[in-house]
Amino acid sequence: MKLIDNLEKVQDFLNGNGSEEFLGYYAAEHYTGPIMIIEDDEVATLHLTNGHIDEITVGKPDADENTYIGVGGEGRIWDHLKDNYQRSIQYINTDFADDEGWKVYGPKLLNRQFNTTLAHIARIYSYIRDNEEIYSDRPIREANQPVLDNHDYVRGFYITVNGVKIYVETNDGPTDKGVIIALHTAGRENRQYHDLMNIFKDKYRIYAPDQPGHGKSMPLQGNTVVNDYNEYGNWIWDITKALGVDRPIYVGCSMSGGIVYHMAIEHPDEVRAVVCMQGNDDTSVEDTSGMIPLLTHPANNVGVTQREFSDSMVGRKTSQDRFDFIRWGVATETSVLKRGDFDICFFFDIKDRVHEVKCPVRIIEGTDDTIYTVEMAKGTMERLTGTDDKELHVIDGYGHFIAVESPEKVAPIIEDLIESLDDGYVG
Repeated sequence: MKLIDNLEKVQDFLNGNGSEEFLGYYAAEHYTGPIMIIEDDEVATLHLTNGHIDEITVGKPDADENTYIGVGGEGRIWDHLKDNYQRSIQYINTDFADDEGWKVYGPKLLNRQFNTTLAHIARIYSYIRDNEEIYSDRPIREANQPVLDNHDYVRGFYITVNGVKIYVETNDGPTDKGVIIALHTAGRENRQYHDLMNIFKDKYRIYAPDQPGHGKSMPLQGNTVVNDYNEYGNWIWDITKALGVDRPIYVGCSMSGGIVYHMAIEHPDEVRAVVCMQGNDDTSVEDTSGMIPLLTHPANNVGVTQREFSDSMVGRKTSQDRFDFIRWGVATETSVLKRGDFDICFFFDIKDRVHEVKCPVRIIEGTDDTIYTVEMAKGTMERLTGTDDKELHVIDGYGHFIAVESPEKVAPIIEDLIESLDDGYVG
């Protein structure tokens, strides 16, 4: 069997030169049991003990289907794995979710716990079946050069908003041309904007708040978090007012990239402009995998189980230190916070109202984001019929966390927007 022959090569690699990364970062050291791989009519089972592949057998596992995981389907879909430079089944599971030729096997919790392990086996199998050198298309990430110099022009402080201590960072830049409120991605915090703060330190004031429960901000009463986009928008507005900012320019990424449209709709006379990075006016999805409730399951460590999801969205041109920072963001996420933010994302849909946005809009979209794509951004552009001042900027080689991945590419777009504003603003 060709499948068996290829899986034996997978076994040699993952038990040999590739074992350290497989056992550690991809969490295989904690997996003992069968893993099933399918391609077309061929089925095989890897038998693992603490991540070591002991043997490979033909056919399905001789075990209860609730005790093992697996992945696979038709060869035509395996052929597409290489289309994502990370060769991540995260990409396949998204693009072929409704295709009967592809399936993920096993109970939802076990799949959530070991999705990184399964994804990495599939990745190595993909290289071998395609007769390509393992990691031949993995990006060679260069060390990043300092944005300006060795000094960070960032100051942090607390304000109390609605009885909750909110942590904010700023570059104390000038306010004569406008003030930016920079909003972080789901589950993360305001350090995502340090480089942008440094770039703009002599040009524009940036305030980057940690939303309730994120970063250094305190959670809501009872250690709860915001899980509704309307409530999230209210918090953003109340923080903006507590900072004494009139007529803000909102800049957001991912979840908050979509939220900036909501802010422009709800406060049309006060929001000067918005910048949506890797967001969309409709991020609603049906949680067919049952991921959201499992985020707070005691057997699910989101700092591990979100690794593959996050890695699959980072651009191939992103430098190593920024890639490492994004990975650190995953490692430090909390389950209750991630669930709250994903509740916001999964139920966020304002596409029927986005035509109400009247202010200038800039959409920044990296090509390597496998979740929020350029095509989705184009759809939002078409629905933004209420403003003529709108632009879509597509940036090749960068992904979902583009404010972190390439602030040097993002900054000129924001600067051009601010310099073009002619609305009588007096800072």
